[in-house]
This record gives sequence, C-alpha cells and structure tokens, in this order.
Amino acid sequence: MNSPPLGLSVILPAYNEAEGMQSALAAVVAYLGAREIDGEVIVVDDGSRDATAERAREFAASHPQVRVLSHTPNRGKGYAVKQGMLAARGQPRVFLDVDLATPVEEIDKLLEALEDGAEIAIGTRYVRASAVEVKQRLPRRLMGSAFRWLARLILRLPVSDFTCGAKGFRAEAADELFGRLSEPGWAFDAELLVLAARSGRRVVEVPVRWRDVRGSTVAPLSAAVESLRALWRIRGNDRRGLYEPARDREA
Repeated sequence: MNSPPLGLSVILPAYNEAEGMQSALAAVVAYLGAREIDGEVIVVDDGSRDATAERAREFAASHPQVRVLSHTPNRGKGYAVKQGMLAARGQPRVFLDVDLATPVEEIDKLLEALEDGAEIAIGTRYVRASAVEVKQRLPRRLMGSAFRWLARLILRLPVSDFTCGAKGFRAEAADELFGRLSEPGWAFDAELLVLAARSGRRVVEVPVRWRDVRGSTVAPLSAAVESLRALWRIRGNDRRGLYEPARDREA
C-alpha cells in the first residue's frame, strides 16, 4: 500500500560532506518543526569516501523524518538529486546543498512561488533583490559567469542563474522532469530547465540569500570542462527533439 503524500520533501545530495552533515540535518529538521510541516528529509550519499552516510544514519536513528539513500560509485550531483526526487513523497519537493549556502529559511520563498502558480521555482543570486552575503573567490566567480553566459547562448534560455543549489518543484513536475533527466553531473540543472521549457512548465526565478562556503569538494577546472561538454550534449539532444513531451514526439 502506498504511503500518503507529505507536506514537503527536502533532498540533500551529498558527496564527502561528513563534517557538516549533522548540522545541516539539524537545521532542516528544525525548519520543518518551526513551520509545523509534515515533511521528510532525504539525504542521497553519492558514493562518498568519508563518513557522510554514517553521520547521516546516526542522525536519522533519532529523527524518523530523515531517510538516507546511498549508492556507489560516485555518479554526480544530478544523479543524486534525481534519486532523491523520485523517491520523495512530498508535495512539493525542494533540493538544497548540504553546506546550506542558500539558508534553509529561503525554502519559504520557493514554496510561496509554487503556491502562487509556478511549477518550478529556482533560486537566483543574480538579480537586484538577491543578497550575496559572502562572494566566491574571483576565479570561481569568473568561471560561473562564463558558464551562465555559455548556457544562455548555447541553450537559448533566459535564465539568470542555472546552478544555484536551491530549487523547488511541484510533485508532478518533479516526477516528469527527473524521470527524463539524463545528465548525471554538474550541468543537470541546465538540462532540467530545457526539459521544463519544452514541456511548457511554468518556471519562476526567486531571489534568494546566498553565501559562499569554503571547502567545496568540487574541482573547478574539471567541473568546467565536464559542464561545457554537457551543454553541447544537451543542445544536441534538444535539436533532435528528445526533450519534447512524449505525446509530441509520437505525433
């Protein structure tokens, strides 16, 4: 028998995040409690080489609203978010980075946008109403700017921030889009937004507070090369009509 839906699912993709895992979980659980939301937190351990899964399971042992999914080997952030979204029971569903660079309270803004009619609400750091409290170091800022420019150019999407680690989805939209997602790595956000555009889903950008958190496990150069290759794969798939809704492809 299927379990009833919940008020909210929060997905935390994680790779080598043992140090900050329990504090992040405590913050999200406290958020759900303060808002009196009947929700769940899903940690997806993406083949970590440290004690990420163990720290998450230790916390989950005394907090029944926390679930831990784990797989090996490491497959990429997109793959991890996909597993969490498709396992979720929430109405709606949000994913955040474990470092909480976007503070957990910013979920309120994503939920408000979804309640106001959006099917997908994406956090953005690059509009006037956003608040970047701690900036990234210059090399990362330059790489991020280059990726945003290339993504808009290659994919022809008017999006100010593809990669902010705070996005919310209505359950139906999450099931459809993540069910079709093929990019496992850092460019998965861009593929999601192409899928959303081709399926006619309403996407709203939401200004959020954000702060850079030092100690990222991402290797900037390799991530940049991987993401650029992925953008061209996404463009090729789009040109072949692979992102059109199934009913349109069959027509």
